[in-house]
Amino acid sequence: MIIHGIKVTGITSSSKKVKTGYGFVALKGEKHDGNAYIDEAIRNGAAIIFTESNITHKDVPIIKVKDARETLAELCNRFYNYPSDKLKIIGVTGTNGKTTTTNMIYEILRNYGMSVGLIGTLCIKINDRLYESNYTTPLAEEIYHYIAKMVEEKVKVLVMEVSSHGLKTNRVHGIEFDIAIHTNIERDHINFHKTFDDYLQSKKKLFDGLENGKIGIINIDNQHGLRLLEGNHNIVIITYGLNTKATITASAIDSDETTAFNYCLQRGITSISGVEIEPFEYPIKLPLAGKHNIYNALSAITCGLLLDMPIASIAKQVKGFKPISRRMEVIYDKEFKIIDDFCHNPASYEAVLGTIQTMEYNSLHIINAIRGNRGVDINKENAEVLKQWGEILNVKNLYITSSRDVCGPLDEVTSEERDGFLEVFSNTTIPVRYEEKLQEAIDRALSNMKDRDLLLLLGPQGMDKGKDICIRLLKKNKHDYTTVPYIVHDYKENLVPIEF
Repeated sequence: MIIHGIKVTGITSSSKKVKTGYGFVALKGEKHDGNAYIDEAIRNGAAIIFTESNITHKDVPIIKVKDARETLAELCNRFYNYPSDKLKIIGVTGTNGKTTTTNMIYEILRNYGMSVGLIGTLCIKINDRLYESNYTTPLAEEIYHYIAKMVEEKVKVLVMEVSSHGLKTNRVHGIEFDIAIHTNIERDHINFHKTFDDYLQSKKKLFDGLENGKIGIINIDNQHGLRLLEGNHNIVIITYGLNTKATITASAIDSDETTAFNYCLQRGITSISGVEIEPFEYPIKLPLAGKHNIYNALSAITCGLLLDMPIASIAKQVKGFKPISRRMEVIYDKEFKIIDDFCHNPASYEAVLGTIQTMEYNSLHIINAIRGNRGVDINKENAEVLKQWGEILNVKNLYITSSRDVCGPLDEVTSEERDGFLEVFSNTTIPVRYEEKLQEAIDRALSNMKDRDLLLLLGPQGMDKGKDICIRLLKKNKHDYTTVPYIVHDYKENLVPIEF
């Protein structure tokens, strides 16, 4: 690629990854300023620098740009010869449900025989090969690298989780989405967005970027869903939900530890290729619990239809869908049961605990990891929901932990976050115990489990090691942990390291 007469052999925002001939884009982050690393980038061989600051250098041209993050995406898009134009792209955004929905879409399409890619929280997939992913929505240079790789591998459809952070920081700038899906929007990420409106407007960018005739799939039951469409009157809108006014809804719902319902297309829709799909109703069996997973399935099934899959084939793939790691994941089910979930905001606690209410068990025990480095407010809000549901469900033991033994600096719980969380439980009927370390909390909880009891492992990063600790302790205590009745998506053993 030639820029200002200079042959550029690569683009990066990391000075450590610069090689001879690279273009270096200096990004200003919350904690680090890329301008401080320009000299290092030049020493490593940078041929040209892009920055928002007024900087000069005697040996290397420095180009001042208005928006460095936007410039990074544009340069990467150009460097890889506009790869997103060469495949169909489905973007999924929302506070909760992105990971389950994108993986369900991927499995529906892949098992039907399509060549499919996925970019998301758990990993990056190119057909059946798995790569590490450090972010829900990776940096622009990583996104474009992997999209280009997908084009090389003849991928026809890319399914992507699109976070509010990724949208606000222009990581997906320049990507032409064919379908945009909204799962839900609830209060979250207040440490980054500061206001709910900023959070909402960041999500809205996915739909604002849709070209004429592209498709927006909106959860009409979510009060903020239709706001995403304000000002965009030239896209095709498909609504879904349990609301009878939605284009797509569910009827005859039967849910306990699995779910059955009828997928109802109430008004005709047109597939991406132009095929007219008339209204119909079809029975669906979903191996997941909870109303929130009905929403996930409705949008995923709709994507299959829009890509010309027959409903019978879609239903077959949904029935065989394998539960996702840390999404209502059953990790032990014998004399008692253990379920692990990545609860991280009030809506996700509501969804999980509301689902637990429909299950049968003797006594309920909960271990909850406090959300570290995300602020006092979100932790108090999480605690309020946990307290309300804990009293409704008559929780026998609640263990709260800071997970000091497993959390890194990015997710370390502050004393303010800990105290704010615990303060909510200062007046409750629930037996509450605080443990600094996750292993101690799990060890204590397991020692109190009786026949047909249920143990919930709840929380985001602070609970990521919970399953491994549980399995180790179960094995130590002579439990047969191999009897888990589900095949889960546990990618760790098969991941290929990030390539750059």
